[in-house]
Amino acid sequence: MYGAELIVADRWFPSSKICSNCGYKKESLSLSERVFDCEQCSFVCDRDLNASLNLASLAVSSTVSAWGVDSADTATLKQEISFKFAHE
Repeated sequence: MYGAELIVADRWFPSSKICSNCGYKKESLSLSERVFDCEQCSFVCDRDLNASLNLASLAVSSTVSAWGVDSADTATLKQEISFKFAHE
């Protein structure tokens, strides 16, 4: 794609185990568990949607850091992405 930038997540990035709402990381999550249920903030979401929100957030933070935007602005962008995915 013209003008696109590819962000590659580490192979072992725990996108399915991290709560996209609060950042809490589950110790274990079996493949048979299709719904992510956060023990910390009670957020409930489809496992794959939760993982995609985490990967989108990772991409935004990587891209924003490369552009030199400060971390406070990064947090705002992450919230905007999370809101867009949750309400589409």
